[in-house]
Amino acid sequence: MMIKALNPAARIALSGFCLSVLMGLAYAMLAISMSVTGGKTLIPSLDKVQQKYAGIMIVSAMRGSMYEHVSEDESIDAVQQWVEAGAPEDTYDSHIAEIMDTDCTNCHSVDSTMTEAIPSMPLTRYEEVLATTSRGQPWSKIAVQTHTHLFAISALIMMLAIALSYTQTHNWVKYLLISSAFIGLWGDTLSWTLAKYVAFAGYLIPFTGALLTGSIAAMAMIVLLDCWVKVPLIAAANQKS
Repeated sequence: MMIKALNPAARIALSGFCLSVLMGLAYAMLAISMSVTGGKTLIPSLDKVQQKYAGIMIVSAMRGSMYEHVSEDESIDAVQQWVEAGAPEDTYDSHIAEIMDTDCTNCHSVDSTMTEAIPSMPLTRYEEVLATTSRGQPWSKIAVQTHTHLFAISALIMMLAIALSYTQTHNWVKYLLISSAFIGLWGDTLSWTLAKYVAFAGYLIPFTGALLTGSIAAMAMIVLLDCWVKVPLIAAANQKS
């Protein structure tokens, strides 16, 4: 049975689902862009994405999502140089602690009263700052994001894939989009982990993410169109309902 054979109510529901997916993808791309570029709605460069996922944690945050709170770029360079020099405690006491007090501890302290405070990640002592000097995303974040993406997005892909299988499109298109979506999902999540150990893996993330989102968007668009019209160019001839 093809989608065209469904009653109008079912096709309206399916169309609403596909439109919601497409809108969700647009906002997801916006959120990713702002987290990488420091709150700006810009297309991030490959270097910025690589820095976020494979760079020094605290430096990546200062260049990215926390950039608007940094008083001057020289502070970021100073923190990066300090970490690359081995994060010595005497340099922290003489120079880095002042940067933390100026740019970070208003929100990053256990007794902060700021609206967007993050008391769970204090940066008021050497040991606390030292914990943010490793490369890549923290394991706690990787674990949460990875299992959430694998469970939620694989379910989304599965629902779209089933709907796609009943559209009037060529089988090769269906096979290509379904396979690409899962490959993109696996590549995206694995790259987050690999980036902690191999810096180059950070450069793969935009491509695996684009493969994932592009495949999902294409499936949603095809299903949406096929509910009401024959999809141009890729519609198979003589499909039976």
